[in-house]
Order: sequence, then structure tokens, then C-alpha cells
Amino acid sequence: MSTWFKEKFLERAKEVDYLDFIVYSINEVEVAYRNNSFEENIVKNTIYAIRAFNKGAWSIRSTYSPKAVSKYIDLVVSDAKKLSAKMKPMEWHGLERPVVGRFRIGKDEVHSTDKIREIAEVLGDRFKDRGCSESEVIITRSRVLKEYVSNEGANAIEDKSTVEIAMFGVAYGYRKGIAGEIIGFSGSLNDISEKVLLSIADKVSERAKSVAYAKHMHPLRRGLKWDVVFDHTTSGAIFHELAHLLEADVTRIKPKLPLRLTTVDLTIIDDPTIPWGYGSYGFDDEGIYGRRKTLIENGELVSLIHTRLTSKMWNVEPTGNARGIFHKPKALMSNIVVKPSDWSFQELIEETREGIYVEGLVKADISSEGVLTLIPEVGWIIEKGELREPIVINYVKLQIPKHLNFIEGLGKELKQRPSIEKGHKVSEFTPPVKIRSVIVG
Repeated sequence: MSTWFKEKFLERAKEVDYLDFIVYSINEVEVAYRNNSFEENIVKNTIYAIRAFNKGAWSIRSTYSPKAVSKYIDLVVSDAKKLSAKMKPMEWHGLERPVVGRFRIGKDEVHSTDKIREIAEVLGDRFKDRGCSESEVIITRSRVLKEYVSNEGANAIEDKSTVEIAMFGVAYGYRKGIAGEIIGFSGSLNDISEKVLLSIADKVSERAKSVAYAKHMHPLRRGLKWDVVFDHTTSGAIFHELAHLLEADVTRIKPKLPLRLTTVDLTIIDDPTIPWGYGSYGFDDEGIYGRRKTLIENGELVSLIHTRLTSKMWNVEPTGNARGIFHKPKALMSNIVVKPSDWSFQELIEETREGIYVEGLVKADISSEGVLTLIPEVGWIIEKGELREPIVINYVKLQIPKHLNFIEGLGKELKQRPSIEKGHKVSEFTPPVKIRSVIVG
């Protein structure tokens, strides 16, 4: 900050509870390899955000022009004061230790676009070698620099590098079979080997062929309750939706903690400090240091996910989960980690006399009543502890948190499922899981 800007910033900050200034810079390269086309797109932008909080009211403005920042300081302060005058005053949790320092999330090893194109082409060719008629590979490398100062004394920089690799294969049989996998992590392309990427492409290819030749379930078996083994992707979707129910700014009731949710030995952690985590960060968007915290411990709910506003309402310490620079910060997960058990995937299948295995995810939705509907890419009939044949699954339904009591086994191998939630990077590290009494249609 220049001297005159700092003086103005601090002077206007006296009129509100909180004022910050964020410089958000993104450098992103996306390379796509689709059958007969190569596409390369590069995005470089710097956005200036000014945010004010006053007695429960937020005012946020952003611009690409640094010349507009001074004017926007006046506007956000004025707007926050006007908004707060129209509502019942609310306090948020005070800050004892403002965030200071530089935080590096993931190594940034620069790769030429030629190198990225080469990797995409190798993967695309692998799909053809494995019997897929069509394929799509999209590799995105991004680096985001977040420079943050506030009137509370915060002065921090977060430098985060991420990689996303999306692979999709198409095979033809009884129908058009489509399958895909998305990999995402903090770091560089050097952090994942070509051998691993090729093995993932092989699995996606096999799944696409399974979808293409999957049979329809007998009509009398549809809509029944089954023992279901979920792969790490569909398992991740279940625990992702459970984490949403633990956001303190959306929960309908204020439970007394700890609260027994399930008799199953289930432990779930939110951890933004995982070095390679896709949803990792050094500090949240309200200036709270990111930290590991347990949400569910041995089946008991012990903590919710908080912003500074909700932590004040609940009289607890902030959890460092406020996400939102260009919109009002909301409570949101970072990296959800489900504590694994000692079951191998093969044991989960072998211990299922009659059931269904689902893999790959097309869509997941949860209703206001907590009914979670999953649409997997493909299902497999399990008979006498063996995978028999692929089948078409239209939907899988279970109730959250009710079905947590019906968990029969958690796998021992964790895999990361990345996703974008309301514009923010999040992920789940989850094992395969077996749940009984699940409706399959």
C-alpha cells in the first residue's frame, strides 16, 4: 500500500467493524485433447476486492481497475453502514491473532504448454488403445496469488498451485457408454507419474465399456432395498453432502454438542492443511488460520463448520472455514477426510452375499428432507461375494444422516475426489463403503 492509500484505508475503516483489501491474481493454462482437436486457453487476470463488514452486514465490490479501488473503499463503507442500519445488529467473533506471513500451497513447477499437450495426447491415445471410440482429456494448471490486508492487522499472501486432469472415454455396445474420472490436487504435474495416469485411463476405459454393455435390472428388482458397496467417488459424494449439513450458517437447529449421530465407529475430519489437498489453504476468507478439526468422532458430532459470525452465535472458536471473496463469506468444507477402517475392497465384495456395487458418478443431489439421490455411471450385481455383471442403475437413494447407522464396512484405501463448490475448490478423501438398506432403481 502507498502511504496515502493506507491512510485513507485506515481512516475509513474506523467507520465500520471491519475493512479489508484483497488482490487476487490468477494464471491458468488449460489444454484439451478431444478426438480431432487440440485446444489451448490461457487466462491471466488480477482482480481487486474491497470488503466491509458492519454489525452483521457485508458490502463487497471488485474491479479489474486499480484506479477504481479508492472510490470503491468509499462505496463499500457507505453501503455497509446503510445496510446495517436496516437490520438488527449482529456481532462476529473477534480476532486475537491476525493472519500474517506467506503461505505456499503446492509446488509450482512451470511446464510448457507443449509438455501439457504431450501428456494429454498420451492419455487420449491410451483410450483408443483400450477400445474407446472417443475420448476427452482436459488438463488445467493454475496458480492463484491472494494478497490480503485488513484493518485488524492482517497482512498475508497465499500462493497456491493446483492441477486438474479430467478424463472421459466413450465406448459403444448395447448403448453409448460414457465414463470419466477427475483428478485434482495442489502441486504440479511432476507430482503424479505417467504410470498412474495411464492406469486411471485404463480403469475409465473399462468402465465405459461396462456402461456400454450393462444390462437392465429385472423390473421386479428395481426400487428394492439392497446392500450397496460404493466406490470412492460415490462414497465421496455421500460424505460431501453430509458435510453440507454441518455448515453452521445453514443448519436449521442448534444441537447440543457432542451429539450422537450413529453407533458406527465413524470419524470425519476437515483439514485445509493437507499439503497436496485440492481444497487446502493457509487462511480462510475472513483472516482465520486454516486448521485441522474433527467434525464427527467415533459417531458423535463434535463440531460444525463455522464463519466468524456463526462462531460468535454459537460461542465457539472460529474453525477457519469462511469461503468467499467476491460474495458474502459462507461456511464451507475444505478437505473432508473419512477415517479408514481395515477392510480391503475385495473383502467388502466378498462379505456381500447379494448386493450391488456402484462406481463412477454422474450426479448427486440432496433434498431438504435429507434424501440423497445418486446417479452412478454403472452398477454391478454382487452374488455370493463376486461381481457378476454390469447393470444400468437409474438412481440410488439413501437418507442422511439416517443411513450412517447402516454402514457395514469402511475400506482402508483413501482416494481424493476434487470438486468445485460455489466457485471454491474442495475435496473428499474417502474409502469405499458398504451400506445396507439402500434403495436402488
